[in-house]
Amino acid sequence: MNDQARVLATWQRPGEVAAQVGWQTFLDRGNLLDALEAGLAAAEDNPDFLGIGRGSLPNTDGELELDASIMDGRTLDLGSVCALRGILPCISVARMVMERTPHVMLAADQARRFAMEQGLVPQNLVTEEVVRRYDIWRQDPVNGARYVHSTDDPPYEPPHDTVSMMGWHAGHLVAASSTSGMPFKQPGRVGDSPIAGAGIYADDEVGAAVATGWGEELWRAGASLRTVEFMRAGLSPGDACEATLRWLLRRRPGCTEKPNVVVAMNNRGEFGACSLGGEFQLWVADASGQHVHNYPDLLESL
Repeated sequence: MNDQARVLATWQRPGEVAAQVGWQTFLDRGNLLDALEAGLAAAEDNPDFLGIGRGSLPNTDGELELDASIMDGRTLDLGSVCALRGILPCISVARMVMERTPHVMLAADQARRFAMEQGLVPQNLVTEEVVRRYDIWRQDPVNGARYVHSTDDPPYEPPHDTVSMMGWHAGHLVAASSTSGMPFKQPGRVGDSPIAGAGIYADDEVGAAVATGWGEELWRAGASLRTVEFMRAGLSPGDACEATLRWLLRRRPGCTEKPNVVVAMNNRGEFGACSLGGEFQLWVADASGQHVHNYPDLLESL
Protein backbone atom coordinates (compact mmCIF):
# COMPACT_ATOMS: atom_id res chain seq x y z
CA MET A 1 0.00 0.00 0.00
CA ASN A 2 3.02 2.31 -0.26
CA ASP A 3 1.49 3.83 -3.40
CA GLN A 4 -1.30 5.01 -1.11
CA ALA A 5 0.99 6.86 1.28
CA ARG A 6 2.88 10.14 1.40
CA VAL A 7 4.86 12.29 3.85
CA LEU A 8 5.31 16.08 3.54
CA ALA A 9 7.73 18.36 5.43
CA THR A 10 8.30 22.12 5.27
CA TRP A 11 11.41 24.09 4.34
CA GLN A 12 14.52 23.23 2.37
CA ARG A 13 17.11 21.99 4.86
CA PRO A 14 15.23 20.66 7.91
CA GLY A 15 12.36 19.47 5.73
CA GLU A 16 14.67 17.21 3.74
CA VAL A 17 15.81 15.45 6.92
CA ALA A 18 12.32 15.24 8.40
CA ALA A 19 10.79 13.84 5.20
CA GLN A 20 13.54 11.28 4.71
CA VAL A 21 13.41 9.94 8.27
CA GLY A 22 9.63 10.13 8.39
CA TRP A 23 9.15 8.18 5.17
CA GLN A 24 11.64 5.49 6.14
CA THR A 25 9.91 5.12 9.50
CA PHE A 26 6.57 4.72 7.76
CA LEU A 27 8.04 2.02 5.51
CA ASP A 28 9.43 0.23 8.56
CA ARG A 29 6.37 0.50 10.81
CA GLY A 30 3.38 1.49 8.67
CA ASN A 31 2.27 4.04 11.26
CA LEU A 32 1.85 7.74 10.44
CA LEU A 33 2.13 8.90 14.05
CA ASP A 34 5.45 7.09 14.36
CA ALA A 35 6.58 8.51 11.02
CA LEU A 36 5.93 12.15 11.84
CA GLU A 37 7.27 11.84 15.37
CA ALA A 38 10.51 10.31 14.08
CA GLY A 39 10.90 12.87 11.30
CA LEU A 40 10.50 15.85 13.59
CA ALA A 41 12.64 14.28 16.31
CA ALA A 42 15.48 13.93 13.79
CA ALA A 43 15.21 17.60 12.82
CA GLU A 44 15.05 18.64 16.49
CA ASP A 45 18.29 16.80 17.26
CA ASN A 46 20.27 18.48 14.45
CA PRO A 47 22.06 21.60 15.77
CA ASP A 48 22.57 22.89 12.22
CA PHE A 49 18.92 23.97 12.09
CA LEU A 50 18.43 27.28 13.88
CA GLY A 51 14.65 27.14 14.25
CA ILE A 52 13.93 23.76 15.81
CA GLY A 53 15.24 21.83 18.79
CA ARG A 54 18.87 21.63 19.80
CA GLY A 55 21.00 24.63 18.87
CA SER A 56 18.10 26.83 17.76
CA LEU A 57 17.91 30.56 18.41
CA PRO A 58 16.84 31.48 21.96
CA ASN A 59 14.53 34.00 23.58
CA THR A 60 15.70 37.37 24.89
CA ASP A 61 17.01 35.70 28.06
CA GLY A 62 19.18 33.33 26.02
CA GLU A 63 17.00 30.30 26.81
CA LEU A 64 15.37 27.86 24.40
CA GLU A 65 11.61 27.41 24.73
CA LEU A 66 10.18 24.74 22.44
CA ASP A 67 6.66 24.14 21.11
CA ALA A 68 5.23 21.06 19.37
CA SER A 69 1.93 19.45 18.46
CA ILE A 70 0.53 16.35 16.77
CA MET A 71 -3.03 15.51 15.65
CA ASP A 72 -4.67 12.30 14.45
CA GLY A 73 -7.24 12.92 11.73
CA ARG A 74 -9.06 9.64 12.37
CA THR A 75 -10.01 10.39 15.97
CA LEU A 76 -9.25 14.12 16.28
CA ASP A 77 -6.95 13.19 19.16
CA LEU A 78 -4.40 15.92 19.82
CA GLY A 79 -1.37 16.55 21.99
CA SER A 80 0.78 19.64 22.35
CA VAL A 81 3.36 21.35 24.54
CA CYS A 82 4.53 24.93 24.67
CA ALA A 83 7.45 26.81 26.25
CA LEU A 84 9.15 23.49 27.04
CA ARG A 85 12.76 23.88 28.21
CA GLY A 86 15.60 21.38 28.09
CA ILE A 87 13.75 18.33 26.78
CA LEU A 88 14.08 16.47 23.47
CA PRO A 89 12.29 15.26 21.49
CA CYS A 90 9.70 17.94 22.08
CA ILE A 91 7.38 16.25 19.57
CA SER A 92 7.52 13.05 21.61
CA VAL A 93 6.29 14.92 24.68
CA ALA A 94 3.39 16.28 22.61
CA ARG A 95 2.48 12.74 21.58
CA MET A 96 2.69 11.59 25.20
CA VAL A 97 0.24 14.33 26.16
CA MET A 98 -2.12 12.98 23.49
CA GLU A 99 -1.80 9.33 24.44
CA ARG A 100 -1.15 9.37 28.20
CA THR A 101 -3.28 12.24 29.52
CA PRO A 102 -6.89 13.43 29.09
CA HIS A 103 -5.58 16.86 28.04
CA VAL A 104 -4.51 18.45 24.76
CA MET A 105 -1.77 20.79 26.02
CA LEU A 106 0.77 21.12 28.80
CA ALA A 107 2.84 24.26 29.25
CA ALA A 108 6.25 25.43 30.44
CA ASP A 109 7.54 23.99 33.72
CA GLN A 110 4.63 21.56 34.06
CA ALA A 111 5.27 20.22 30.56
CA ARG A 112 8.89 19.69 31.58
CA ARG A 113 7.80 17.97 34.80
CA PHE A 114 5.48 15.67 32.83
CA ALA A 115 8.24 14.80 30.35
CA MET A 116 10.57 13.86 33.19
CA GLU A 117 7.85 11.73 34.77
CA GLN A 118 7.62 9.88 31.45
CA GLY A 119 11.34 9.11 31.59
CA LEU A 120 12.88 11.86 29.46
CA VAL A 121 16.08 13.37 30.83
CA PRO A 122 16.73 17.15 30.78
CA GLN A 123 19.53 18.29 28.48
CA ASN A 124 21.45 21.47 27.77
CA LEU A 125 20.20 22.40 24.30
CA VAL A 126 22.15 25.67 24.05
CA THR A 127 25.25 25.12 21.91
CA GLU A 128 28.35 27.30 21.69
CA GLU A 129 27.08 28.58 18.34
CA VAL A 130 23.81 29.65 19.96
CA VAL A 131 25.73 31.56 22.63
CA ARG A 132 27.86 33.26 19.98
CA ARG A 133 24.85 34.38 17.95
CA TYR A 134 22.97 35.45 21.06
CA ASP A 135 25.91 37.64 22.13
CA ILE A 136 25.98 39.29 18.69
CA TRP A 137 22.25 39.98 18.86
CA ARG A 138 22.43 41.29 22.44
CA GLN A 139 25.14 43.79 21.53
CA ASP A 140 23.15 45.12 18.58
CA PRO A 141 19.56 43.79 18.45
CA VAL A 142 18.67 45.73 15.29
CA ASN A 143 21.67 45.47 12.99
CA GLY A 144 22.91 42.17 14.40
CA ALA A 145 19.61 40.43 13.81
CA ARG A 146 20.16 39.94 10.08
CA TYR A 147 23.32 37.98 10.71
CA VAL A 148 22.23 35.87 13.66
CA HIS A 149 18.99 34.88 11.92
CA SER A 150 21.02 33.41 9.06
CA THR A 151 22.40 29.96 8.37
CA ASP A 152 25.12 30.66 5.83
CA ASP A 153 27.52 33.28 4.57
CA PRO A 154 26.00 36.08 2.46
CA PRO A 155 23.30 36.31 1.19
CA TYR A 156 22.23 34.85 4.53
CA GLU A 157 19.52 32.26 4.07
CA PRO A 158 16.97 32.66 6.87
CA PRO A 159 16.52 29.62 9.12
CA HIS A 160 12.71 29.33 8.80
CA ASP A 161 11.42 28.55 12.25
CA THR A 162 8.72 25.90 12.21
CA VAL A 163 9.09 22.44 10.70
CA SER A 164 5.61 21.10 10.00
CA MET A 165 4.71 17.70 8.60
CA MET A 166 1.70 15.83 7.26
CA GLY A 167 1.29 12.15 6.55
CA TRP A 168 -1.34 10.39 4.43
CA HIS A 169 -2.11 6.68 4.12
CA ALA A 170 -5.18 5.44 2.25
CA GLY A 171 -7.45 8.24 3.44
CA HIS A 172 -5.95 8.61 6.90
CA LEU A 173 -4.09 11.81 7.85
CA VAL A 174 -1.82 13.02 10.64
CA ALA A 175 -0.41 16.54 11.10
CA ALA A 176 2.45 17.60 13.36
CA SER A 177 4.76 20.53 14.03
CA SER A 178 7.83 21.43 16.08
CA THR A 179 9.61 24.75 16.58
CA SER A 180 11.68 26.93 18.84
CA GLY A 181 9.49 29.82 17.74
CA MET A 182 10.39 33.36 16.89
CA PRO A 183 14.11 34.09 17.40
CA PHE A 184 14.79 36.35 20.40
CA LYS A 185 11.15 36.29 21.41
CA GLN A 186 9.87 37.53 24.75
CA PRO A 187 10.11 34.68 27.28
CA GLY A 188 6.85 32.78 27.43
CA ARG A 189 5.79 33.71 23.90
CA VAL A 190 3.84 30.99 22.10
CA GLY A 191 3.03 31.04 18.40
CA ASP A 192 0.69 29.05 16.20
CA SER A 193 2.62 25.77 16.06
CA PRO A 194 1.20 24.02 19.15
CA ILE A 195 -2.31 25.37 18.59
CA ALA A 196 -4.84 23.11 16.87
CA GLY A 197 -6.61 25.07 14.16
CA ALA A 198 -3.77 27.58 13.87
CA GLY A 199 -0.54 25.66 13.29
CA ILE A 200 -1.95 22.21 12.53
CA TYR A 201 -5.26 20.47 11.90
CA ALA A 202 -6.25 17.02 10.62
CA ASP A 203 -9.66 15.55 9.90
CA ASP A 204 -9.96 12.34 7.87
CA GLU A 205 -13.38 13.48 6.62
CA VAL A 206 -11.64 16.18 4.57
CA GLY A 207 -7.87 16.52 4.89
CA ALA A 208 -5.13 18.20 6.87
CA ALA A 209 -3.28 21.51 6.89
CA VAL A 210 -0.22 22.99 8.57
CA ALA A 211 1.11 26.53 8.76
CA THR A 212 4.57 28.01 9.14
CA GLY A 213 5.81 31.58 9.33
CA TRP A 214 4.66 34.48 11.48
CA GLY A 215 2.86 32.66 14.26
CA GLU A 216 0.86 35.61 15.57
CA GLU A 217 -0.72 36.27 12.17
CA LEU A 218 -1.35 32.59 11.40
CA TRP A 219 -2.99 32.18 14.80
CA ARG A 220 -5.21 35.21 14.22
CA ALA A 221 -6.31 33.61 10.95
CA GLY A 222 -6.97 30.16 12.41
CA ALA A 223 -4.98 29.26 9.32
CA SER A 224 -4.98 25.47 9.41
CA LEU A 225 -8.61 24.93 10.33
CA ARG A 226 -9.68 27.66 7.89
CA THR A 227 -7.80 25.85 5.12
CA VAL A 228 -9.37 22.49 5.98
CA GLU A 229 -12.80 24.10 5.93
CA PHE A 230 -12.10 25.63 2.51
CA MET A 231 -11.33 22.08 1.31
CA ARG A 232 -14.55 20.86 2.93
CA ALA A 233 -16.36 23.48 0.86
CA GLY A 234 -14.90 21.99 -2.32
CA LEU A 235 -11.59 23.77 -2.97
CA SER A 236 -8.47 21.87 -3.96
CA PRO A 237 -5.62 21.82 -1.41
CA GLY A 238 -3.65 24.48 -3.28
CA ASP A 239 -6.66 26.73 -3.81
CA ALA A 240 -7.65 26.33 -0.15
CA CYS A 241 -4.19 27.46 0.96
CA GLU A 242 -4.34 30.47 -1.34
CA ALA A 243 -7.84 31.36 -0.14
CA THR A 244 -6.63 31.38 3.46
CA LEU A 245 -3.68 33.64 2.73
CA ARG A 246 -5.77 35.98 0.58
CA TRP A 247 -8.20 36.28 3.49
CA LEU A 248 -5.29 37.00 5.86
CA LEU A 249 -3.86 39.62 3.51
CA ARG A 250 -7.25 41.34 3.24
CA ARG A 251 -7.86 41.39 6.97
CA ARG A 252 -4.24 41.98 8.07
CA PRO A 253 -2.37 43.91 5.34
CA GLY A 254 0.72 44.20 7.53
CA CYS A 255 1.13 40.42 7.65
CA THR A 256 3.60 40.56 4.74
CA GLU A 257 6.37 41.92 6.98
CA LYS A 258 7.33 38.26 7.54
CA PRO A 259 6.63 35.13 5.45
CA ASN A 260 3.47 33.10 5.99
CA VAL A 261 2.88 29.67 4.46
CA VAL A 262 0.01 27.20 4.50
CA VAL A 263 0.27 23.61 3.24
CA ALA A 264 -2.68 21.25 2.78
CA MET A 265 -3.40 17.67 1.76
CA ASN A 266 -6.82 16.12 1.21
CA ASN A 267 -7.92 12.60 2.07
CA ARG A 268 -7.06 11.44 -1.45
CA GLY A 269 -3.42 12.39 -0.92
CA GLU A 270 -3.52 15.44 -3.20
CA PHE A 271 -1.51 18.33 -1.79
CA GLY A 272 -0.72 21.98 -2.38
CA ALA A 273 0.75 25.04 -0.70
CA CYS A 274 0.77 28.80 -0.86
CA SER A 275 3.36 31.29 0.38
CA LEU A 276 2.89 34.95 1.21
CA GLY A 277 6.00 37.08 1.59
CA GLY A 278 8.66 34.83 0.08
CA GLU A 279 9.40 31.62 -1.79
CA PHE A 280 8.77 28.30 -0.07
CA GLN A 281 10.11 24.76 -0.37
CA LEU A 282 8.10 21.63 0.47
CA TRP A 283 9.62 18.16 0.65
CA VAL A 284 7.47 15.24 -0.49
CA ALA A 285 8.42 11.60 0.11
CA ASP A 286 6.39 8.73 -1.33
CA ALA A 287 6.78 5.57 -3.40
CA SER A 288 8.19 7.60 -6.31
CA GLY A 289 11.07 8.94 -4.19
CA GLN A 290 11.78 12.17 -2.35
CA HIS A 291 11.35 15.48 -4.15
CA VAL A 292 11.31 19.17 -3.31
CA HIS A 293 8.50 21.38 -4.62
CA ASN A 294 9.06 25.13 -4.92
CA TYR A 295 6.23 27.61 -4.46
CA PRO A 296 6.51 31.28 -5.51
CA ASP A 297 5.50 34.28 -3.45
CA LEU A 298 1.78 34.94 -3.88
CA LEU A 299 2.51 38.67 -3.76
CA GLU A 300 4.27 38.42 -7.12
CA SER A 301 0.98 37.51 -8.80
CA LEU A 302 -1.17 40.17 -7.14
